[in-house]
Amino acid sequence: MSQSTTAQETDISKFGDTWAANIDFQHQECRVCWHGDWRKFPDLGSFPEVPGATVTHIRHSPEVDELWAKSEVLCYGANSCIRLLSDHHGFPVCEVATNESQRRFIADEFEILRDLGSKGVPAVRAYPEPRDNGEGILGFRMEKLLGNGLNTPLDKDEVIKCLEKIYETGIVHCAFHAGNIMVNGEGRVVAIDFGRSGCVRSMMAKEKRPPWWRADTYSFEVDLD
Repeated sequence: MSQSTTAQETDISKFGDTWAANIDFQHQECRVCWHGDWRKFPDLGSFPEVPGATVTHIRHSPEVDELWAKSEVLCYGANSCIRLLSDHHGFPVCEVATNESQRRFIADEFEILRDLGSKGVPAVRAYPEPRDNGEGILGFRMEKLLGNGLNTPLDKDEVIKCLEKIYETGIVHCAFHAGNIMVNGEGRVVAIDFGRSGCVRSMMAKEKRPPWWRADTYSFEVDLD
């Protein structure tokens, strides 16, 4: 088995006394852990057998397992997994939470996107009904987007207008950079990744505060630094 049969991995992080990254493999999520230098990522050429590392299957709820089984990973975010569903065409991209912390991020992000969408703000469009198991939101579906500002030339005036429209609603984005600015199917510049966003001057939860954020509240000024 070649490394290409494993899907994209998460960023490397500490897990106990080891380094770890999550791997999407055959519609299941696995955690790879290793000791030593974090920069020496294990060889995945014989995955799920990984010399010098341990591989653990990460258990999900039945509802999340169902989503995992009928989708492919697009990318891992800091607080969710972005997946492409095989059975939905209008809103085929699904942002999925796998634990309680991620659920809180996703629930807040969904409400912000729904509000921005109702006001015509250039943000990614979300399907109005989230995935809910009765205990909370597991995820929500979005439109499929094209390239982002890292690999697609964008009109600077459109990007500035996009941020201005978000600010006009009182929302502070907290992660407005080239990787979170994309183009939709209509050629329109839109913003994504509102997981850490919030209302200006409101208190920011510690779990949402980026390492570089230098305030206790949401602020346009800090957002633009």
